[in-house]
Amino acid sequence: MKKAILPVILLALIGLSASGTLAEESIGLATGCLTTADAADFGVGYVGGFAGFGDDVTSVFGTVTYGFSDYTEGRLKFGFADLDAPNTDPQILLGVDMKYELMDYYDKLKKNPFDLAVGGFIEYVDYENYSTFELGANVIGSLPFKFNSGHRIIPYSRFNIRWERYSANDDSDSNFRLGANFGGKFEVTREFSLYAELQIDGNSGLFTGLEFRAF
Repeated sequence: MKKAILPVILLALIGLSASGTLAEESIGLATGCLTTADAADFGVGYVGGFAGFGDDVTSVFGTVTYGFSDYTEGRLKFGFADLDAPNTDPQILLGVDMKYELMDYYDKLKKNPFDLAVGGFIEYVDYENYSTFELGANVIGSLPFKFNSGHRIIPYSRFNIRWERYSANDDSDSNFRLGANFGGKFEVTREFSLYAELQIDGNSGLFTGLEFRAF
């Protein structure tokens, strides 16, 4: 079990190092990661409610997740983000992401040491005086631990690289940025889970929320 944890820790350290060097001046993501590497089963759907408390942005948003296959899922995000600046109001936040599970911890034939997924995402936020558009790719690693009670806790980490575009009236700028997330999912039941997460990015902060199976 200890050997299985090492790849997840290594992924976390790489993400932490990279985000600290190249994401210092980025605007940052408003929705965090808030998912493990494990994909929803085919035809299964989840609904979630989350909040982010970052250095620069506070966000509140909902998610709808659907499993397109046993190893592929998509997720829609919608809500509001409030910039930490005088005389600003919450504005619209939209996002979509996809992930494909490359390694399944519960695959008895391959005996994978942890779950591993790759994917992409889009995020758009209207910050009243300007807007941001994020287009990126990420890798997610996670490892489930099951208690005697049947509950599971699943620590995870994500590293992302993205193209970040800033637009304000006639002014615009774009750059490639890096970011990292480290969190945990606690399954109260197999149908209902709680999340807590630390994001290290231009918008560093804490993200939390809950998710339940809808269909």
